[in-house]
Amino acid sequence: MGNFVVSARKYRPITFDEVVGQDHIAKTLKNALQTDHLAHAFLFTGPRGVGKTTCARILAKIINCEAPVNKVEACNQCSSCRAFNDNASFNILELDAASNNSVENIRTLIEQVRFQPQHGKYKVFIIDEVHMLSTAAFNAFLKTLEEPPSYAIFILATTEKHKIIPTILSRCQIFDFRRIQVSDAVLQLEKICEKEGIQAEKEALHTIAQKADGAMRDALSIFDKIASATDNKITYKDVVANLNLLDVEYYFKMTDAFLREDFRQVLLMLHEVVRMGFDPDHFVGGLTDHFRDLMIARIPETLAILDMSEELKTRYYQQASLARISFLMSGLNILQQCDTGLPRARNKRLHVELALSKLTFLYRAMHIDVLESATETGEKKTHLASDSFSQNSDIQEVVTKGQHTQIEKEEAIHTVQPKPGTELSEIEVAAVQTSVVPVQIPFVNLDALRESVRETEKIRVAARKEIQKETLQALWHEYAEQCSSKSLQTALNTTILDFEKDLVSIKTPSNLMRDMILQEKGLMDFIREKTGVVELSFHISVDRALFPSYEEAQPVQPVTQKEKYLVMLEKNAALGSLTKKLGMKLDNEMRGE
Repeated sequence: MGNFVVSARKYRPITFDEVVGQDHIAKTLKNALQTDHLAHAFLFTGPRGVGKTTCARILAKIINCEAPVNKVEACNQCSSCRAFNDNASFNILELDAASNNSVENIRTLIEQVRFQPQHGKYKVFIIDEVHMLSTAAFNAFLKTLEEPPSYAIFILATTEKHKIIPTILSRCQIFDFRRIQVSDAVLQLEKICEKEGIQAEKEALHTIAQKADGAMRDALSIFDKIASATDNKITYKDVVANLNLLDVEYYFKMTDAFLREDFRQVLLMLHEVVRMGFDPDHFVGGLTDHFRDLMIARIPETLAILDMSEELKTRYYQQASLARISFLMSGLNILQQCDTGLPRARNKRLHVELALSKLTFLYRAMHIDVLESATETGEKKTHLASDSFSQNSDIQEVVTKGQHTQIEKEEAIHTVQPKPGTELSEIEVAAVQTSVVPVQIPFVNLDALRESVRETEKIRVAARKEIQKETLQALWHEYAEQCSSKSLQTALNTTILDFEKDLVSIKTPSNLMRDMILQEKGLMDFIREKTGVVELSFHISVDRALFPSYEEAQPVQPVTQKEKYLVMLEKNAALGSLTKKLGMKLDNEMRGE
């Protein structure tokens, strides 16, 4: 058995130029080396597997090299470089803070700082996972970190910068490492495949890079796993099988079934996915990502956002061209609600099937809503005119068309055949070629609807002009005669009406009459219906000067003790505080009346 070395160690970068995806870090450190502006304390922070410890070791090797190339690259020939390559350098000390996080460990490190390097210029201390140090250990480390000897350099590495106390952060130069982009990871994997003599499909490497989630070390570990399971040839199917991933082909076929409204195929594919051992929530999450990618792929300028191969981008663009943005947005909403409700669902498969059925007939549901909205709008706009002026045959025709559409909306055709000589758009041509015809809204005669609205408005204007003040007064008194309440009849008959444009002004002699009229809601509806002008508004106010002969009822004379007390309290408010201080009560209150 040979000595196998994992790719993460075998191909670990030895120069800043080999570090993947961290050009901003490499450039800054090389400039600092060239200008001799090297700090005494660094903090490398970022996600796992992005090169923090690697950059720390490269920096430590360069600053102790006896003959660095252009001051930014180790020579690999001097005794210091050879000792570093053999992992036998006494000038570079690494401390794992995850297992050495106590005050005693930091005291031991401080004791080592006191001794100068036996060979070379600097003594470099690399503390990995520094956020794991205890608060007491951080405090013990503060003074040494702030004022170390001239030959001591500290490089701290962490994945959780927020756990480090601010006093430590203020003493370090902080370098934020980025997640490795999928494209950068794929390039690195291609280089390794070339060196190892392994043939790999582009889509397979993209899938490995996406699964690594921005960590180059994870990508190399997955690559080793796949390479050991294949015979020097990595295919997309091998990656999907070994990583237990659902092939993206299922999502494409499922979306095609949605666009065709093929519910049978949708159920069969879901059954196949479950039979393969995938949980329903895993499938819903993948389908949600697929819809998101389709929404982004609709616009050619946003295709660059997708981290996938060019071939797969083309497929996404082609399928996205067949679906409307309203379908994708509504589908995302349905899938998101399904994903949220899955943990609480008793029957998860049924929960997913219901969501998929909504997606299958989503086009039909959206178009029925549009039809209902258009029909209701047409009926509302022509309702008043058709009631008041039944002789208007045009309006009646539109209402009849709206009712006819309402009856047949369940059987509305989802495709419209092009007329002879009509040019099709690129999307429609692609839809016909792939047997997925884009659904269109059933025909609504908008011109007739607009004409009916114009006619209705003309009728309203004519009706508004025919309204006279005498007509309003006649309707007002007609409603008053129908009232069973004599008080309301008196209030309605004791008013002065005025009319201007769409405003009816009503004057009353008292607040009581005003309130009685305001509470009579049927009065306003009666006048609007009789006049045929629904825009009429009413304003009621009190003006005693217009009713000189009107005399309000005389106030009731106080008879009981309470009434007398209230009259006295109205004249002198101090009486209330006096009765409270003395604890006085009325006779009827004392008797419990």
